[in-house]
Amino acid sequence: MAESVGFGVPLHNPNDAKVDIIFVHGLGGHRINTWTLDPTKKFPVKTFWPGDLLPKACPTARILSFGYDSRFVKFFPFSKPNLAREGTIDEYSTALYQNLASFRESTKTPVDRPIIYVAHSLGGLVVANAVSRPPGVNETAQKLTENTIGMIFLGTPFAGSDKASWGEMAAKFVTLFGIQTKDTDIKDLKERSARLIDINLDFDTFIKARDRDRKHGPVEIVCYYEAEPTYVGLKDIGKIVNKESAARLPAIAALSIPDNHTDMCKFAGEFSSGYASVSGQLEQWITALDKRGNEDEEDRGSTRVRIDGIMNNKGVVTGVINSLPGGTTSVTGSADTVTYPIYIFEARRQC
Repeated sequence: MAESVGFGVPLHNPNDAKVDIIFVHGLGGHRINTWTLDPTKKFPVKTFWPGDLLPKACPTARILSFGYDSRFVKFFPFSKPNLAREGTIDEYSTALYQNLASFRESTKTPVDRPIIYVAHSLGGLVVANAVSRPPGVNETAQKLTENTIGMIFLGTPFAGSDKASWGEMAAKFVTLFGIQTKDTDIKDLKERSARLIDINLDFDTFIKARDRDRKHGPVEIVCYYEAEPTYVGLKDIGKIVNKESAARLPAIAALSIPDNHTDMCKFAGEFSSGYASVSGQLEQWITALDKRGNEDEEDRGSTRVRIDGIMNNKGVVTGVINSLPGGTTSVTGSADTVTYPIYIFEARRQC
């Protein structure tokens, strides 16, 4: 049985890996089961798409799946006096970064290898919290955040600061997972969502900061929402994360997947419209990385000349540079001929 906590064995680990794709499950999920479609009459083959399908679409990606003990109380702590004992979602975000840092170090992963996250449900808030928290003096955490170039959120709520919406969504999770809690606690769910609201606001700030970051550039983000309601037995509890909640991030694309909240992250095959959309996004981002890498390689191989210290420019427009005895250079141009001292010449030859 596969390990349920941490990363376990990579799902795909090519020698020429250029990027890490990391899957993060949500509330009550599992690093393998969350992404696995069990056999049905319509689809008789069990499919774990991150391992069975995605390596073909993204052959140069190392594919990992992160697992953690995702109890309800960590996302929705029962009361402020018990926060220290119960803990919060912060523990999961810390575990994600700690495990990832250790895994990359033990596998001698290049420190600048890009990272893309694929997260389901509240697992998206685990990721959002990890990347948006100030790293402080933790250089490793800062590097992981800087290397993050893309995120795909499947049914992750970004409901802003609307406490009523958070309370309603939390109540649906209570019903979905059959969580035993008091009626008074359910009424208080909107207050217990305070940490998730803070994460939403911090993540919004992070996105805007990366948009202005000339060195690392913006993070590619796509949000998916469920197109179908979720049933618990014969009871229709509606859409747990609707379009409005999934699409609250500024200027972020929001797309639908024709399934309910639980099954929107399970795909039967390459023919699945949801899989085609998600894998297509990943392929597009990786292709852009490859293109950027090729451009950088061409840039490194091109010829460049830098001349410093040239004085008394009398309007040379075009000309020929000739070396003369005594360490000087004659520049013969259409306007004049002047002798200059040579200070610095740098050249890179085309290979």
